Amino acid sequence: MSAGRLTYTGLWTDFRDNTGNPGSSDTTLQAFFDRHLGTRYQDLLAEFSNYKTEAPPQTAATVNNQQYYHNPPGIVDIESVNIDIGDQNIPLIVVNSQQIWDELNYITLANYPTHVFPRRDDFGLWPIPNAVYTINFSSHYRDRNLTTADVTTGTVTVTNNDATVTHSGTSFTALMVGRWFQATQDGYWYRVASFTDASNIELESVFEGSSGATLAYVIGQSPELPEETHIALSYGCTADYFRGPRKDKATAKDWDDQYDDVLEKAKKRYASRSNKRLIRRNIIKRADDQVSWLWTKTIT
Repeated sequence: MSAGRLTYTGLWTDFRDNTGNPGSSDTTLQAFFDRHLGTRYQDLLAEFSNYKTEAPPQTAATVNNQQYYHNPPGIVDIESVNIDIGDQNIPLIVVNSQQIWDELNYITLANYPTHVFPRRDDFGLWPIPNAVYTINFSSHYRDRNLTTADVTTGTVTVTNNDATVTHSGTSFTALMVGRWFQATQDGYWYRVASFTDASNIELESVFEGSSGATLAYVIGQSPELPEETHIALSYGCTADYFRGPRKDKATAKDWDDQYDDVLEKAKKRYASRSNKRLIRRNIIKRADDQVSWLWTKTIT
């Protein structure tokens, strides 16, 4: 199978072909694949930690007089936080210093939050919210394992320069948000941004192919990694299969070599990518300046 974007079903198909089990529906074989796909995927996500994966912006609500809030599942670190005040969406100043955070919290203000302090498992807001506000945050996250087969039931209608996809029946679900869509006559992949109803979803960007109706399609889970590395997941699971159930170390090594080859090429390509968070670290100085001003005002 050529390199490119692969879904769970594509990886499962490739694995069966590699292991000499094309088209197999053996549940034991699939359980083995699922376990090792999860392990290999998490290993690759760790290897390519510089290749930031970002979940769609998420929202939460503050609680009156509550300062700290747990990160949603899968969050590695928070990139930015905004808060809705009336019709304004105000960016919060990020504090990355415990000392500055402690100094801020020595000052008591009754106000909406203006600063956010990301920690390992949660984040703090200052001033402590005095009402219920909507907070919006973008974050770097660790993707969940791939476990769901592609959806291809029915047909779809797509329109050039329009993000709406309409199903011929009612096969869409809210769980499809975040997965990838492809109209098979177009060949390009688009992330699913939102679920409207069982017959309509919205793509993250407008459909750029030719308009069409009664088109075959695919909606599937796909690795949040550079597309050229997707095939490595199949190679890795195949190596695990020959090393494990088949007890064939020589063949396992051949597949390991192919896995390593894909990784080495990708590492060279992405080695120069910044491993810094999207927020600029000099924002610490900005926060420090504001704390100094607040302390001066408080003392005065």
